[in-house]
Amino acid sequence: MSTENSPTKEMGALGRIVNIFSSPRETFQSIDHKPTWVVPFILFVIVTLLLSFLVMDIGIKDRLAMLEARDLPAQQFEAAKSRMEGSLKYVGLVFIPVGALAVWAIVAGLLLFSGNTIMGGEAKFKKVFSVVAWSSLVGLLGGIVKTLLILSKGTTHGVVSSLAILLPTPPLGQSAPVLYRLLSKFDLFTIWELILWIIGLAIVYRFTTKKSATLVLSLWVLWIVVSIALSGIFGGMFGA
Repeated sequence: MSTENSPTKEMGALGRIVNIFSSPRETFQSIDHKPTWVVPFILFVIVTLLLSFLVMDIGIKDRLAMLEARDLPAQQFEAAKSRMEGSLKYVGLVFIPVGALAVWAIVAGLLLFSGNTIMGGEAKFKKVFSVVAWSSLVGLLGGIVKTLLILSKGTTHGVVSSLAILLPTPPLGQSAPVLYRLLSKFDLFTIWELILWIIGLAIVYRFTTKKSATLVLSLWVLWIVVSIALSGIFGGMFGA
């Protein structure tokens, strides 16, 4: 039995921004009727650039503290410090727009492939991409909350919104235990975003909520397994 959409209510960009949090089903019905992604992309980039700028110096301080904790030779440490505080300080900001589009495209591509090929559905890339783009505003809210916590604490270390808060924060320079990395995947804003994907995909695919949840949660569990395995191999490069 497919999910039936109610008559589509026209919704402008501002309405979608507000209603993605308060009335996601109606928002995704509007997106199904008229898929867009430019507004959430612009908002995501502007806010992310601002948040990154606000915590930039704190992040550099924490990365340098991590290098010190790993007993990096003095010459290498000074070279790294010079790069972080000099020419490389703002380089990461340049990649935020491209990075956002790339991540959204990869996620939308995986959801599209799984939904069309494995689950037997039929949807267009633009609609799935729009679901991912508008859902990212929840992640943006999470970024704002974490930024406020970082600014109040003066450090990025130990600032989490996941179940990892139940465990002691690993010391700087030490790899996080497997259990910590696992619990870090159960992030409040990540789960909220997954719920939005489930609602949105159920609408654009005409899936039942159960079928949409099976699609999204299966890919999420696969991502958890792969990311934890890679973080164990590469020393936290891919882990939380």
